[in-house]
Amino acid sequence: MPEIEIPVWFISFCTALLAAFFGSLLAIRKFKNEKIWQEKYQAYQDVLSALEAMLLWANETYCYQKMIPTKGTQGIEGGNWPTFAEARRVIAKTTCIGSLLLPREVIDELDALESDLWNENFRADDERYYYPNTPEESEAIAEHAENVEKLIKPRLKMIITHAKKDLGRV
Repeated sequence: MPEIEIPVWFISFCTALLAAFFGSLLAIRKFKNEKIWQEKYQAYQDVLSALEAMLLWANETYCYQKMIPTKGTQGIEGGNWPTFAEARRVIAKTTCIGSLLLPREVIDELDALESDLWNENFRADDERYYYPNTPEESEAIAEHAENVEKLIKPRLKMIITHAKKDLGRV
């Protein structure tokens, strides 16, 4: 039986080809992981910014109704603060499609927050419209803002904790 001799250049070529193949697989895997991390970071940033905007709205509204000086953020022209409704929209959107990136615990908390905010809005609207243009209406609006803040603050802390863990910063 004759021995087949494999040329050295062919062995070198196959080795280089295999190395390039495995190198490209590792690079693609690293790229995908980095892209997923960036998308998660952006999703957390959107959610946290929305929650912060709702807290800002609650603080401003409460102070305005109680005639307490505020930080003055309502009067800033061209500010980057989303409105309360826009912030609510971000939370609603994240509860629908956020499960692609965010952990189930975060989505469940946002879903519960969304439900609690709906209930609070209905409660406040009933109370506010019962006393139009009276001091009781102003008091109802202040109470609504205070309740919104109480609903958001604990969830904000929990989501920050999850974000740190999920993004690798413990």
